[in-house]
Amino acid sequence: MFKTTPYSNYILIAIETIKTEIDKDPFGYKKAAELLEHLCTPHRNNVEKAFKVVYGYGIKEYQVRQRLNAAKQHLMEGMPKKFVARKCFYGSISAFSTAFKKQFGVPPTEWENNWRSEVTVLDTAKM
Repeated sequence: MFKTTPYSNYILIAIETIKTEIDKDPFGYKKAAELLEHLCTPHRNNVEKAFKVVYGYGIKEYQVRQRLNAAKQHLMEGMPKKFVARKCFYGSISAFSTAFKKQFGVPPTEWENNWRSEVTVLDTAKM
């Protein structure tokens, strides 16, 4: 479950709880700070450092990554980019597109086109 770390069981349980909350609902908290305040106020700096050591990402970065992964699902379901961007707490489609491209290597429009092409090829192959 955990890598060997110098952190106390309290800290390890706290970071596992934070990860679970983000995985369960990437859109549940607008900012990582809100999540930290809600789940664990003591030792906040230690929790943030431990999360990065154990999972390889800071809490905020992990939260953003999970939101963008969930955004792909919304795009596959046909949700307009404007709504996906808003759901991911971006102020504009441009900011959302920049973050999406940073994580996945292509902007959302190109990703959608590629995904639709793959689905079309698979559907054609079934016929």
